[in-house]
Amino acid sequence: MTVHPPLLTARWWGVGVVTALLLCTAVLTLLLTGRPGAAVYGSGLVRVLALTLLAAAAARAPAALRPMFRRLLAATLTYVTAETVFIFTSPSLLISTGQPSFADALYLLFYPLVLWALRPLRIGRQLPLMPQLNILATTLTIVLPLYVLLARQLPGQQVSWWMGALYPALDAWVLSTLLALLFTRRRLPLVALPVLTGVLLVVLGDLAYLILSSRGMYSPLHPVTALWTSAMAAFGLSALRVLTAGTDPAWNRPIWVPRLVQLGPYVALGVAVLTWVLVSDGGTVEQVAFSGIMALTALLLARQELLGVRQRRLTARLRAAARALQGSRRDLWRQLHTDDLTGLPNRRACLDRLDSWLAQHPGRTDVGVLFLDLDGFKNVNDRYGHAAGDEVLRVTGQRLAGLATREQELLPARLSGDEFALVFLGSPERGESLARQVGTLITRPIDLPDGQTLTTAGSLGQMHSRQVAGVTTSALLSGADHAMYRVKRERKGERAAEHTPTLFD
Repeated sequence: MTVHPPLLTARWWGVGVVTALLLCTAVLTLLLTGRPGAAVYGSGLVRVLALTLLAAAAARAPAALRPMFRRLLAATLTYVTAETVFIFTSPSLLISTGQPSFADALYLLFYPLVLWALRPLRIGRQLPLMPQLNILATTLTIVLPLYVLLARQLPGQQVSWWMGALYPALDAWVLSTLLALLFTRRRLPLVALPVLTGVLLVVLGDLAYLILSSRGMYSPLHPVTALWTSAMAAFGLSALRVLTAGTDPAWNRPIWVPRLVQLGPYVALGVAVLTWVLVSDGGTVEQVAFSGIMALTALLLARQELLGVRQRRLTARLRAAARALQGSRRDLWRQLHTDDLTGLPNRRACLDRLDSWLAQHPGRTDVGVLFLDLDGFKNVNDRYGHAAGDEVLRVTGQRLAGLATREQELLPARLSGDEFALVFLGSPERGESLARQVGTLITRPIDLPDGQTLTTAGSLGQMHSRQVAGVTTSALLSGADHAMYRVKRERKGERAAEHTPTLFD
């Protein structure tokens, strides 16, 4: 796979943002001061720059984002073409003035292309049911009152009614889908931010266009057109984002985003009410129809919110149960693999570690086992009591655990009674070094609970994978066990010859 280096250096991102702000501000200023010619040239320059950046991103963006920019380029080019056709073919330049035109077809094509461009952000996942319901509720909340309004203003022109209501409906659909992506993904590429800004500006422009057109106040040179110019600039900035970085950094979704997305239908309800207030002339029939639609929509949204509350509570309970189950599994695993008295891993954990090392590296020859048995431990229990014997085992376990914290790839374990094992990776020479350290540790005095002091001793045997053919877990353990008993017999023979009793005799 070919990895393309960044087309531009990082400083061009800051230059691009400043340039976009200056150009869009200049276009708005020119429109407000009555210099339409210069404003048209400025708007055209913004669109040319945006299309150029999108084309470059479609060719040079990271492979994961390249399909998105190819589709966004097609959508933006379609929108710019629709604007051009609309200006040169619509004599009145007002919305819903008759049958749909070729410009309308191009404008409508823009929306599915944008939705298509957003698909790579889903990473193959379908939106959950709740965000889909929010998208539908948002769209219907905006469409229904607009349909009533347009039906009043354009009697007998049903195609024009639906055409007038279709633009804000598609705006709401695209915007809600993009916001829902923030709800379903924890991390998004930073290019999503300028894309979201561009879509939002298109929505605001279409809404303002609808209100102005319903009052006969819109023209292609109205200051509201600066919103669409800014939207084109935002799409261009999304392309510049990836052209100035080899891989686009991720954006962590803020914790408030899910709640904000859930409020989408209610925001749409407020927008619908505000739009009605701005364009309505107070007719009785229309007011009654509008009030009924809004009441029905509010009831549906309230019902949906109640269902959402139930779902969130159920999800919280399921997550709490999952956490408790996970904690129980950890506790059970610890109980099954830990010796209660010493806190060391038990025989099961020792066998699992040996099996794991041998399975991961079947051909390796540096797995060893040290087998430790405390000499005369039964005499400790008989002479000092079982509490003293438990204290000897606890202290021995603590000392072996302390050795493991200083030595890598070493696992001490209590097998049973006074028998311990140390499983390690390394050469036989490392095993001998560990055995000397263990011998030093276990001969240190131990303070008993009753104030007495006891000095222990032990026998150590080693078996290493280099010393056996066909290395297995059982061969290593049994070999170390036999080596330990051989050492114990030799030490007993030496003590018998010297007639030197130990504390455990």
